[in-house]
Amino acid sequence: MANRALLVGINAYPSPNQLRGCINDIEDVAAYIKAQSRFRDDEIEKITDAKATTANILAALERLVAAVKPGDRALFHYSGHGAQMPTRSKGEIDGLDEVICPVDFDWSDAHVIRDDDFNRIFSKVPEGVEFVWVSDSCHSGTLTKAPPPPGHEEDKPRMIEPPEALAEEIDCAQKDADLRVRQLTAPTKLNVALISGCTARQTSADAHIDGRWSGAATYFLLRQLRAKPNQPLTDLVRSVNHSLRDARYDQEPHLFGSHEIRGRAFLEEIGAVPA
Repeated sequence: MANRALLVGINAYPSPNQLRGCINDIEDVAAYIKAQSRFRDDEIEKITDAKATTANILAALERLVAAVKPGDRALFHYSGHGAQMPTRSKGEIDGLDEVICPVDFDWSDAHVIRDDDFNRIFSKVPEGVEFVWVSDSCHSGTLTKAPPPPGHEEDKPRMIEPPEALAEEIDCAQKDADLRVRQLTAPTKLNVALISGCTARQTSADAHIDGRWSGAATYFLLRQLRAKPNQPLTDLVRSVNHSLRDARYDQEPHLFGSHEIRGRAFLEEIGAVPA
């Protein structure tokens, strides 16, 4: 059995879209999986800031998936901006794709990673691999900044405002859509379990907590794992939601993926098992 982790964190977006907690997120995740899951340094690949280009992230994902074999444990954690863009494929109910924003993101097809890209790459994950994916980023359907909750005036949504013309296209797609809330999801046919930082129509906070910058979802996910090491994964995500609400954040992390592959072997090691 081999362990493999790919951790991507981006703070250094072009002005005015810089973030402050994403590098801390992946350093905290790395420290946790080394301490609790016996991951070694040489089993963890980190891509940060200027190196976190579209091409580099896609190549690293392809390497990660190509390297895993049945019985292996794998983790992909992304902390950075997220958005929605008009879809380039048929079949999307709301006409939009959920995307993550590499450091060279510019709203062009060449510099974005869409949910379709994840589905294409992750469809190659073989059965028997315990593959967990955490995305602490915005997948906001409105792409507008809501007023910060009291006590979080410095927090920043992990989203980038679209250009005016594209914002109009996104708004039209939303108005014409079925109002069902959608996610950057890992369909059940994939051998991947996804924990999202929020819903498709929410923002994930880049938050100042306990005197330090972190993603709110990542912070409370790790805190819950440390506090209660044997709760089912469904309970873990529910507990994270409770903690976020208690701290007056309105984002709602969700869990997706096949019930058969929701990280049993991997998450038992780090302190959570599926229901």
